Amino acid sequence: MEFKEVMLSRKSCREYTDRPVETEKLEAVVTAASMAPLGMPRMGKPHLTVITNKELLKELGALAGEERGDIIYGAPALIIVSCPVSAPGLAEMNAACVVELMALAATDQGLGNIYLYGVTAMLQKKEDLKQKLGIPAEYIPLSALALGYGTEPVSVCKAFEKTLDENIIA
Repeated sequence: MEFKEVMLSRKSCREYTDRPVETEKLEAVVTAASMAPLGMPRMGKPHLTVITNKELLKELGALAGEERGDIIYGAPALIIVSCPVSAPGLAEMNAACVVELMALAATDQGLGNIYLYGVTAMLQKKEDLKQKLGIPAEYIPLSALALGYGTEPVSVCKAFEKTLDENIIA
């Protein structure tokens, strides 16, 4: 896809098929994360946890309890972005940059995706689950990307519309 087409095709996917994500597509998404602009990477780079294990995905999806339902929408893959706790503010910005590039790469691969916060907020309270997932002790889960084949194929879903105000100072 052309880059503009990727941007116009990216939308939050909340319904996935059971089809697993191919390893090469997951690798393309993870590779995109390494291209993200990072502030002060010497303070610690983001750590990615890529999960395709159905039991772990089910456990993570249920973290908010039955009343909230599956907070990862039944996605067959989840990538959690964790950052060092020693870089507050900067860590959140780095995680956001990483997830955005992964979301665009997933769209380019024909994968539906959704940027998640709730699962990481719940995970921050579950030290045992963080350890089970291999998240380094000095890192905090900050954002996540659920991905897979959506029930609707990825395609251009919107027309470009300028939505942000701007000042131009010359």
